[in-house]
Amino acid sequence: MSPTLVLVGPPGSGKTTAGKLLADRLGVEFRDTDADIVARENKQIPEIFFDHGEDYFRQSEREAVAAALAEHEGVLALGGGAILDSQTRRLLHEAPVAFLSVELAAAVDRVGLGVGRPLVSVNPRATMRALLEERRPLYEEVADVTVATSALTVDEVVSRLVTLLGGPSVVTVGGQTPYDVTIGPDATMELVDHLGEAQRAAILFSPVMEQHARAVAAFIGDTVSVEMIEVPDAEASKTVDIAAMCWDRLAQAQLGRQDVIIGVGGGAVTDLAGFVAATWLRGVAVIQLPTSLLAMVDAAVGGKTGINTSAGKNLVGAFHAPRAVLCDLSVLSSLPRADFAAGLAEVIKCGFIADPQILELLSGDLDEVWRTDSPVLAELVRRSIQVKADVVAEDFTETGARAFLNYGHTVGHGIEKVEQFTWRHGEAVAVGMVCAAAIARRAGRVDLVDRTRALLERVGLPTSYTPQSLEALYDAMQVDKKALAGSLRFVLLDDVAKPALVSDISSAQWKEAIAEVLHDDRPDLQRP
Repeated sequence: MSPTLVLVGPPGSGKTTAGKLLADRLGVEFRDTDADIVARENKQIPEIFFDHGEDYFRQSEREAVAAALAEHEGVLALGGGAILDSQTRRLLHEAPVAFLSVELAAAVDRVGLGVGRPLVSVNPRATMRALLEERRPLYEEVADVTVATSALTVDEVVSRLVTLLGGPSVVTVGGQTPYDVTIGPDATMELVDHLGEAQRAAILFSPVMEQHARAVAAFIGDTVSVEMIEVPDAEASKTVDIAAMCWDRLAQAQLGRQDVIIGVGGGAVTDLAGFVAATWLRGVAVIQLPTSLLAMVDAAVGGKTGINTSAGKNLVGAFHAPRAVLCDLSVLSSLPRADFAAGLAEVIKCGFIADPQILELLSGDLDEVWRTDSPVLAELVRRSIQVKADVVAEDFTETGARAFLNYGHTVGHGIEKVEQFTWRHGEAVAVGMVCAAAIARRAGRVDLVDRTRALLERVGLPTSYTPQSLEALYDAMQVDKKALAGSLRFVLLDDVAKPALVSDISSAQWKEAIAEVLHDDRPDLQRP
């Protein structure tokens, strides 16, 4: 028997707080050896030190740790000094151990004046510095992984630990119909748990995803009867004719209200699957299995579904929350680099409108971003989904704050339409974000043009565009669904993480700003 994970670290590293949340996330029990000692001695730890001395406490701690390591199967937190004992360190070599490290300033802030911590009750800063220097090599000796906690929230620490354990993390999208988004390798394995009382399932998939879709069908084939419905690739699937074909197939399969539709594919397929589910029998359950980064962080989450018409993109649709979204990061290993980069455009968007830490992560080691088994990628996906989840829970039907998710999309959708959807969505949105930054600068809000360009170019996204006709682009933007009473609305930034919905930008302002970006003649910055 061995714990799921043992947490070690100095006072103030958050072992107990993070440990409880981690145990809850994993569905296991949490145990703290300090609490075990208090219960056995019927005294608080400062009293034990005062009445019996540190040697007595360390002996009690050694026994408590040995017992917990032998008995406990969940998450186990050890006292800060437990690793001082050589016998304890030997036992820890047989268990999975995470070292929660913390910088001095953060540790002192968290510990405060040392109330309840006898070793740091006098001169906390000097004592904490000595403890950190003395114990760090011992923590590192027993640890399998290390998480630096100083700049992280407890939720972020837990997400890192979950990822390092190889398990999925979960973001709950609130609102009237809450649902979970599961993120991690092998998230698809949880599909059966979400089928409910369904007897039939229809899997919508594009040709490129046929092998994966058939593997999904085989996985659930013992639970439900499966109808496979192939739809065209990309935006070609999002038409009334394709939706009507799907309805006909659902009728032939006798898919009822208790049954489920499963979308397996990129953003276009998940958009279509959601729309078909929303309209079939006035609404049946849909489970989304996004297979592109773009779909994971955007299209599959939020409950916005839609199809295209000759007038524009997603002008016909419905709000229909999925039953679940399963983001299986292992599927991204076969995604072409250009498609991966296009997905990063939506990730970057989330960073600019709500979460600056996303921008910091993308400014680091790009090799960690591209690796599908990387904790950095998992954290980027989780953070991006959390941004959308927070907005959607507040504004499901896009009457207010949800419009902020359209940052870069007014121009982006215009580019997609005039280019007849030959541009990837993320590429168009990348140019759209540069345009939005240029409009904000011209309007006297904030100048983020250079920072936006630099980050987009770093991941291989275009930052300029030469349209055949500026007037055609302007016309396409005017009929976008974000236009209000014939007036264009732009999401602009007053600073990073300070978005605003703006409708008082003059025609001259936005045309001049956009032309400034679109006429950039650097050939290396055009769409690849």
